[in-house]
Amino acid sequence: MNYYLAFFFLICGLLVLIKPLYAYLFNNFVGAKIKASGYLALFFGVIIFLTGLLQPNWSDRLWSVIFVVMGALSFIKGIWLIAFPAHASRILEVFINHYFKIVIPVSILYLFISLTVISTDYIGPQKDISKCESDNLIKVICGFSNPEDIVLTPDNKFFFISEFGGIGPYAEHTPGYFALMDLSTYEKIVPNIIFGENLWGDASCARSELDIFNPHGIDLVKNNEGSYQLAVINHSPFESIEMFEMIKTESSWDMLWRGCIRVPDQYYFNDIALKKDGSFYASHMYKRDISMEEWLMNSLFKSISGHIVLWGGNNFNKVDGTDGSGPNGILLDEGSGLLYVNYNQGDKLSVYDINKNTEIGSYFIQSPDNIFLKDGSVWLTSLDLQANDFGDCAEKTNCSLPFSVHKLNRKTLEREDKFSFSRTVFGLPTIAVPHNEKIFMGSFHSDRIGYFTEE
Repeated sequence: MNYYLAFFFLICGLLVLIKPLYAYLFNNFVGAKIKASGYLALFFGVIIFLTGLLQPNWSDRLWSVIFVVMGALSFIKGIWLIAFPAHASRILEVFINHYFKIVIPVSILYLFISLTVISTDYIGPQKDISKCESDNLIKVICGFSNPEDIVLTPDNKFFFISEFGGIGPYAEHTPGYFALMDLSTYEKIVPNIIFGENLWGDASCARSELDIFNPHGIDLVKNNEGSYQLAVINHSPFESIEMFEMIKTESSWDMLWRGCIRVPDQYYFNDIALKKDGSFYASHMYKRDISMEEWLMNSLFKSISGHIVLWGGNNFNKVDGTDGSGPNGILLDEGSGLLYVNYNQGDKLSVYDINKNTEIGSYFIQSPDNIFLKDGSVWLTSLDLQANDFGDCAEKTNCSLPFSVHKLNRKTLEREDKFSFSRTVFGLPTIAVPHNEKIFMGSFHSDRIGYFTEE
């Protein structure tokens, strides 16, 4: 709704400066049929007012507050035109005679509102969720650190989790690590990492056992060799793709390091999608030295900032036709030849046919992050807010900003279900993973995993 409202006020702010247009409307419609115009204003005022007022927690959303105010003003205008047509006619004539003195400030106001609604959405209070406690909507599992991405282990008994450390421009690079969660007990397990021979990486890339990790997007597949290959986007101590073999133990899973690939300076990766032959797709978000101001401009105007690349064993090559604003989570359905790509700042999911190298579908969704495929459905999370709504979230461990979880048909991208939350004990989700009738959620800025029951 924010984008439509921003466009409406932008057009109004420009059209109101065209005096001949307004004079034509006044002489042929408003001025000639004062009372009819009043009834029309009355009708639209009631519709707009009720549309805003009947929204859940309407005062939390800037657009619904604007609807309520606009509806009330239109209603009052309608009453005035109907009750005092002669007075209204005289006032409108004065308006025409002093047109630009009045409309220039009005135009500036419209343009200001347009910019405000495209940068601000949620204006309600943020719930204090500093304590890790469940509520009646979402249950929480404590003790995790920024559980940004999640995959299910091959035995379906554990979640493997990347504990994100942070990236620019909105956070400093800090160490992160990995975690497992036992799905029978919800216990957190720190996996054991064993350093082996570099078999799946680039021979020129080396890592010390003392080097820190800062994992981001992850993917796990059974490769052509029959091994369980885990790929990790890593940001510390240098930008790299880390490869591991997941080894089943008696009670958990170990990680056997199998090599790494250094990421060239022109790329800043977010997520990865592995192929069975060891090649992979990666999402290049934006340039590494992007400033916060540039990032915000990308978010506001949906500017092209990145694309998808394919690594085939020697080089990173751009995948044509995948340019967009903030490419983020990606998922490869290799059997169907489909690549799903979330454009976080562009507010959409796109699906590409990798054999024809063409986009075959898209779905509008605010700030999508990672993607999970289960049976016939694609699961996504959305941040139901705008760039200016974060407030002091960077200083908090957790934020209760509103979000939704979307369930889509994997082929048609038609929405099968949607779960929306606000003022609850979880926030800033990045991934939704269905398992045993529960929907588990990770977050890039949280000390917990959340889950709710699909009903």
